Amino acid sequence: MVKFILYFLDKFRWFFINIGVDYTSLRAILEVKLLIETRGFWIKNPKASQSAPKSEEDETFPFESEIEEESNHRTFLKTSIIQAVFSFLYAIVIFSVKQTVFNMLLMCFTYMMFMICFNMLADFAEVLFDNQDNTTLLSRPVDPKTIWISRLLHLLIFLGLLTFANAIGLAVVLALKMGLMVGVFFLISVSFLCLISVFISSGLYIFLSKLVNPERFKDIIIYVQIFFTLSLSIGYQFISGQSKISVKDIFLPSSIKVWHYFAPPAWYAHIIDSYVYHVKDWHHLNFIFLGVLFPIMAMVLINKYLAPFFANRLTSIQYFATVDTRTSSAKLLIRDFFNKIHKLFKHSILEKSSFELVWTIITRDRRFKLRAYPSLGLLILFTIRYYNDTLTVDVNRLMILYYTTFTLSMIVQQIFLSENWKASWIYQIMPIENPGELLVGAYRSVIIRFIVPLYILITTIMLLKEGIACLKDVYLNISVTLLYIAISVFKESFRLPFSVEASNSNAKGNNWIRFFNLIFVMPMIGLIHYYISKTLVGTLVIATAFSIIAIILFQQYKFISWERIRHS
Repeated sequence: MVKFILYFLDKFRWFFINIGVDYTSLRAILEVKLLIETRGFWIKNPKASQSAPKSEEDETFPFESEIEEESNHRTFLKTSIIQAVFSFLYAIVIFSVKQTVFNMLLMCFTYMMFMICFNMLADFAEVLFDNQDNTTLLSRPVDPKTIWISRLLHLLIFLGLLTFANAIGLAVVLALKMGLMVGVFFLISVSFLCLISVFISSGLYIFLSKLVNPERFKDIIIYVQIFFTLSLSIGYQFISGQSKISVKDIFLPSSIKVWHYFAPPAWYAHIIDSYVYHVKDWHHLNFIFLGVLFPIMAMVLINKYLAPFFANRLTSIQYFATVDTRTSSAKLLIRDFFNKIHKLFKHSILEKSSFELVWTIITRDRRFKLRAYPSLGLLILFTIRYYNDTLTVDVNRLMILYYTTFTLSMIVQQIFLSENWKASWIYQIMPIENPGELLVGAYRSVIIRFIVPLYILITTIMLLKEGIACLKDVYLNISVTLLYIAISVFKESFRLPFSVEASNSNAKGNNWIRFFNLIFVMPMIGLIHYYISKTLVGTLVIATAFSIIAIILFQQYKFISWERIRHS
C-alpha cells in the first residue's frame, strides 16, 4: 500500500514544488511515517512461548518478551469493513423514509461530516501535534512548511481511507436510487467535505497554539475537544430537526434558508439537488462556488499563514510529552476525601500501591485526560434535552444513564494505555505473586475517581428534576455499569495498568468499535432496562442481583495469575 500511495503522490510532484515544498524531503518523511504506521512490534503471547524449550535463566521470568514484526493492515481493514457495513445500514434507514432528495442528501452529508470529525478527534488529532520526530527533523535542513505538509498528508491518507469506507454504502445506494452520476458526485463532494473538516479542526488547534502560551495551550486543548464534540452533536441534532417536511413537498426541489450558507453539508446537498431537478439559479451557483472553492482556499490559507511557524511552535509546546504536576489545595482536599473512602475497604499493600499509581496518573497525565474527557461533552447535551423535553423524560433519563455507562467503560479501557508503556518492565522484576491484585487496585481507583463522583452528579440532577422516582433507574444503571466492567474477568488474557502502547498504529480506528457499542449495544441494554423498570420490585431485585454478581466478579480478579497476563 505504501508503494502505491507514493507512486500516486509522485504524479503531483509539480503541485508540491509550486507551493514551495521540498518534495524530496516530503516524500522521504512521508515514506517513513507510512512504514511506521503499517508495521507494528508486538510481544508474543506468553502461552505461545511456553511451548518452546526454555533455559534455566528464562524460567525465572513469568513470560517471554520476544518481539516480532507484524503488519497492522488487517486491523485497519477490519475497521474499514465495519464502517462500510454501517454505512450501508445507515443508507437503508435514510432512504426508507419518505422525504425530499435534499433532506436525504443533507442527512448523508451531515453523517459524513460527523464521522470525519469523530475519527479526526478520536484517532488522528495527535498526528498534527506529535513532536516525537522533532529531534530528527529540526536538526536537518527541512523547512516548517514541508514538515506541516507531511503531517497533513499523513493524516489525510488514513482519514481519507476511513472516510471512503464510511461513504461507500451511501454512494452505492444513491447510485442505485438516483443514478450513477449522483453516486460519483457524492464521493467527490465527500472528499471536499473531508478537506473542510480537517481545515476546521487543524486550523482551530494551530490558531489556538498561536494565540496562547505553550503551558496554557496544553490545558485548554482538552476543553476544546469537549467543546468541539458538543458542537458537532448539537449541529447534528439541529440539522436533523430542520429536515421535517410535509408529504406534498417530497417531489419538489428544496427551498433555500439562510442557515444553509453556514453549513457545509447543505452546500453539497444543494449541489446534487440542483443536478437531480435541473435547477439553475444564483443560489445554487453560490453553493457550487462555496463547495469547490472553499476547501481549496482553506488549505491554501492554512498552508500560507499557519504552516510557517508550525514546527517551531511544536518545539515549545511539547504537548504530548508533558504531565501536569501542579496540585491545588482543592485537589488535595478531594484526594484526601476519596482516600478516606478507599481506606474503608480491606486491601493488600499491592492493591494500595496500584490504587495510588493509577490515581496519580489519571489525575495528572494530560494525554489520559485528552483520551477520556472529551466524551463527557455529550452528557451536557443529554442533560439539556432532559430538562427541556418534558414529553420523553423517561427516554432522556435512560440516554443520560447509559451514555454514562458507555463513557465509564471507555475510561476503564484507557487505564491500560500509556505513552511510557516500556516502563511496565518494572512489573516483571518486582516480587509480585498475584498480578490480579494490581488490577483490583486499578479498578477501585477508577470507581472512586470517576464512577462515584459522576453518579453523584447525575443523581443530583435527576432528583432536582423528578424527585425520588428516578432512584430505581439510577440504582439499576449503576449495577449494570459495574457488571459491564466486571464481566471482563472472563477474558482469556489481561493487561496490567499502563502497559499498552497508546500510540500504536494498530489501535487507529479502534475507537469506531466504541462508537458501534454506543449506537447498538447501549441502546439494546437501555431497551431491556426500560421494560425491567416498569415494576419497582423487579427493578430492585435485578439491580441487587447484578450488584452482588459484579462484586463477586471483581473479587475474582485477585486470582488472576501470570499465565493470563499479556504484556506489550
